[in-house]
Amino acid sequence: MEDLIKVEVKKDHLDKVSRAPVLSALTELVWNAFDADADLVQVTIDRTDFGLQAVHIKDDGIGIVHKDSKKLFSSLGGSWKGQKGISPKGRFLHGKEGQGRFKSFAIGRTVEWNTSFFDGENTLSYTMKGKADNKGIFYPTSPKISGNQSTGTTVSIYEPHKEFTSINKERLLEHFSSVFAIYLSQYKSIKLYVDGDLVDPESQIKHKTNLPLDDVLYDNIDYPYELQIIEWNCNTTNEVLLCNSNGFPFLPYEKTIRGTGDFSYTAYLKSEHISKLNTVGTLGLGDLEPSLSKPIDAAISVLKNHFMSRRIELSADKIRKWKNENIYPYSSLANGPIEEAERQVFDILALNISEQIPEFDRSDIKLKKFQFRLLKQIVGSKPDDLHIILTEVLNLTKVKQSELAELLKEASLSSIISASKVVSDRLKFVTGLEEMLFHPEKKKVLKERTQLHKILAENTWVFGDEFSLTVNDQSLSEVLKVHLNKKRLDIQLDKPVKRVDGRVGIVDLMLTRSIGKNHSDEREHLVVELKAPKVKIGQDEINQIESYAFAVAEDERFKHLKTKWNFWVISNDLDAYAKRRLKQDNKGKGIIYDADGITIWVKTWGELIQECKHRLEFVREQLDINIDNSDGLKYLQESYSEYTKDVVLTHESEEAEV
Repeated sequence: MEDLIKVEVKKDHLDKVSRAPVLSALTELVWNAFDADADLVQVTIDRTDFGLQAVHIKDDGIGIVHKDSKKLFSSLGGSWKGQKGISPKGRFLHGKEGQGRFKSFAIGRTVEWNTSFFDGENTLSYTMKGKADNKGIFYPTSPKISGNQSTGTTVSIYEPHKEFTSINKERLLEHFSSVFAIYLSQYKSIKLYVDGDLVDPESQIKHKTNLPLDDVLYDNIDYPYELQIIEWNCNTTNEVLLCNSNGFPFLPYEKTIRGTGDFSYTAYLKSEHISKLNTVGTLGLGDLEPSLSKPIDAAISVLKNHFMSRRIELSADKIRKWKNENIYPYSSLANGPIEEAERQVFDILALNISEQIPEFDRSDIKLKKFQFRLLKQIVGSKPDDLHIILTEVLNLTKVKQSELAELLKEASLSSIISASKVVSDRLKFVTGLEEMLFHPEKKKVLKERTQLHKILAENTWVFGDEFSLTVNDQSLSEVLKVHLNKKRLDIQLDKPVKRVDGRVGIVDLMLTRSIGKNHSDEREHLVVELKAPKVKIGQDEINQIESYAFAVAEDERFKHLKTKWNFWVISNDLDAYAKRRLKQDNKGKGIIYDADGITIWVKTWGELIQECKHRLEFVREQLDINIDNSDGLKYLQESYSEYTKDVVLTHESEEAEV
């Protein structure tokens, strides 16, 4: 035996490097064999009635050249692979840090390397031994001419640790199938056996898909990302593996992905960015590494959406049966992305109902059809009530409830439906309002106070989502009382605030918003004076809104407060006087006064409705919502029947006029 080899790092660092789960440690040893250009790797387990005795990893690779052994075993990071990246046969290398040999101590107390290599003339063999008790020392033998010409290495691990005695062939076959699936499919000549059984990932693959993710910018370099998902026929421990761009795993992502438990899969998150993080030593931080958190979050979201689609895809036969029975409540083609989202939620819930309530499939066709129509109604118009289905209707276990709720939540489908309903209702409102204000007959009978005023008081988003209604149809004194209360100021209004001409002013709407957390004492108010569409804005209307504004400006109780006041007067059209006043507005925004924290605006309903449509247009296009006048009128009639009497014509009467 030659002189012993001492490792040139501290013991605590060696202990840290050699800690690993047994499956990870065995995986590293197989990777070492592949990186040594082995075409055949055989893992065998020695087991007796007394349990696991030894594990052997035998390969036909190039072996460990003796003259390099001292350097390789005496240091960490001294791997021959570190600078190359590609093996002599042209394969991509997995390990570059030279830590794989130390992982073997995680499996058992004693490790022995029997290796044969070619020195240019002869095939030589020697042995290297080490013990977990003292990982810092290896014991090599002198090389001798081998009896056969084949090269390769056999790593034998004896005295396995007690916690790893449960390792068996079936578990290793499943694990190796998932870990080496991409590598073995890329290099068809390689064979991996466990106790004589071939690891054949292709035979275990049920479904495979590649999904691109957004690039990640790291050190001023854009790194592409991809998520490959493989579903297995066999049972595996579901995990996301952090891999280089070729799919060679470095580490598993440690957290469980909720909502995917009914599939057997391995997901490979692939990027050279991951290789870079592994090299600099921050990959083990997982999503605590700032540059890795975004691609991990994206991968988890994509993974959950993928399995949501797969559930529906795998359940296509059942859905087809419902369609044939004429109980499926949707037509053959989805009418835009909103209905598509609704359908996905419906399908998930309907399939769960079918699974969890066996009586459902056996029930009467008419009853099933009614139940599905009811479910569709809840999904389409009241997605917030879905929890009732999860708990009271399906009577699911807590775990199943959580998984299903997580699935629906992560898919964001109920959020899409809720958001689309808000946008759809607002578009209907604006369209109906426009029809009421500009239809020659309807605008004649539309009453300012009892109808237009009341409807808009319930829809102040028309004036801007940042404002909320504070005062509805009150005198100017009441408006300012509300203002003082919001400012928490103890100023007594012992006399009413009156307009400049001395009369008591009645404002239609007052809306307010806080400027922000950094300026909690600042507020902005919007006072709106509504005019019936038949009334043109002229001198009288402008004088009225100015008198309100100037009353605030002149009142000494409010002069020095951090408050911005906006006064609007709105109607369908302007007369010549108003148009002349607006010629002074260089910005063309409809401003007739802007000073002392007060701005007075003259607006038309056409401008305001156009602004609303513009705010909603982007979302409308994305959700593919189409609203016409009849939709808007119907919405206003149904939602505000008490305020639209004699204004909104019913569909029946309109059809009768045609």
